[in-house]
Amino acid sequence: MLSHSPMRRTAREARSEIGGFEKLELVVSVAVIGMLAALLLERLAYYQEAAEKAAMELEVNQLKVALQVHIGDLIARNQALDYPRIARENPIAWLDRPPLGYRGEFDADVSKDLPDGSWYFDRSSAEVVYLVRLDRYLQPAVGGRARLRWRIELVRPQGPKPKDVTAMGLQLRPVQPYRWF
Repeated sequence: MLSHSPMRRTAREARSEIGGFEKLELVVSVAVIGMLAALLLERLAYYQEAAEKAAMELEVNQLKVALQVHIGDLIARNQALDYPRIARENPIAWLDRPPLGYRGEFDADVSKDLPDGSWYFDRSSAEVVYLVRLDRYLQPAVGGRARLRWRIELVRPQGPKPKDVTAMGLQLRPVQPYRWF
């Protein structure tokens, strides 16, 4: 008579193992790997949006420098500084190269026709517009398509003086305040 030794497995026990793993171990391993993959994808999306914000801020800072260089160039050439006229110009034209994704100058809002990640100059409002690609951490949350806009504004003296006081300079400012991250 054959006795069952503790080292022998039944056929049913052998079938419940897959390549050295029991089914429960396999399910737990797949669940852990799935959770780690989800965390990795979440972090990847976060860093992609942070990179988009950094690239956008770099372009805006280059526009601010281009404004200063343009005014300095006009002064060096002894030309009159017509601040209101300069404030209506497209500052992207002062750059050595336009930003990646620059689509041109338009006379109206064309954001619905352009892909996310695009830049353009709206001549009707004299605004530089960036169409945000990833806006999960952008505030204020806007309904529909997220876009950030900047305008060159006249800098006037501080204090309770009338608005028709001569401008002291120009500054590139966001049209609406925003917080990204």
